[in-house]
Amino acid sequence: MSASASVSALPRLAYVVHSLDPGGTERLVVDMSLAFSEEFDVSVYCLDTPGAWATDLRRQGVPVHCVWRQPGLDLSVPVQLARHFRSASIDVVHAHQCTPWFYAALSRLGYSAPKLLLEEHGRFYPETDSWLKRLVNRVVIGPLTHRFVAVSRDVRSRLVRFEGLSAQSIDVIYNGVQEQTAISASERQRLRRELGFEDSDFVIGTVGRLDPIKNLPMFLQAFAAQENEVRQLKGLIVGDGPMASKLANLSADLGLADRVRMTGFRADARQLTACMDMFVLCSFSEGTSMALLESMAAGVPVVVTDVGGNPEIVEDGISGRLIPSGDIEALTAAIRDAVGNAENSTEMALVGRRQYKERFSFDAMLDSYRSIYYEFLPEAMNRQSRVS
Repeated sequence: MSASASVSALPRLAYVVHSLDPGGTERLVVDMSLAFSEEFDVSVYCLDTPGAWATDLRRQGVPVHCVWRQPGLDLSVPVQLARHFRSASIDVVHAHQCTPWFYAALSRLGYSAPKLLLEEHGRFYPETDSWLKRLVNRVVIGPLTHRFVAVSRDVRSRLVRFEGLSAQSIDVIYNGVQEQTAISASERQRLRRELGFEDSDFVIGTVGRLDPIKNLPMFLQAFAAQENEVRQLKGLIVGDGPMASKLANLSADLGLADRVRMTGFRADARQLTACMDMFVLCSFSEGTSMALLESMAAGVPVVVTDVGGNPEIVEDGISGRLIPSGDIEALTAAIRDAVGNAENSTEMALVGRRQYKERFSFDAMLDSYRSIYYEFLPEAMNRQSRVS
């Protein structure tokens, strides 16, 4: 397995990620790869597996390679990455999350030409503290890295606390999502009926990887707490992951099997988001949730836990509702209020959509990273300007 040297005159950009299995970070890597492919020679390097989206990305002309990392500390990975980067004459390496950053940084010991950028998307919950990790980052990994980016101020603070980085060295660049053409009323009705919902139903839903950090039992418990009070209430959970079977069992135990639809992974998740009357995010921790931004972009009212980057995106009572993490009663009340006060929810959703356009657009995010890439590549920038 080798990455052949490119003959393109474009600067060469490599993304390093765990895999391209469906997830928020992975979706961003796919979208950024395609968006930058006209001005950079883009390739993607996966540590663990290529993932479900690798085939589609390859089909669209972006090479995807995998180094098949083994459990534990696999020091063959930086050797393989260095070999790839040298063969492909990579100019910029953009590592998504800390483990890809660790291995990409070590690869510079074997091939130091590429500039290295870390982008941290989110953190484990709960966090684990290690003085050894902070020391290694300060002494070895940090000095091998040229720029640090966090997707929220909260993530930046955690990079300082748990990774030993300096706050002054970390930029905050919020994630952005592409604006999609709004679905028509007839298409929305068709999709809702396909999912088993009536026009009169009030559909609350969520989208994402079904992982313990998303705390989706809270979603189901809050739903069950008011089942008899709000008869037209229906639930929608879009996504797959390790919690899928447990959530299905809990839904059955709570008597919700015929009222909450679990779709599994859906390629049309954004269209299904637009079918919701309210989007709920119950996570214990978040960076900048792509699903949240997509809901705001679609003009769907949102209720999110007051954790991580969520309060940096949603202004409580203005662009959505913030509730304490793990507070089932607060979520129950927020749902009841949304059902009973649709006009207020609609007003907040309109503010949320406006704030998405002002602060979280995909193009604005691309511009921020483009600036960093070209700071690394003054010669490439000059070459590009001459061509244009």
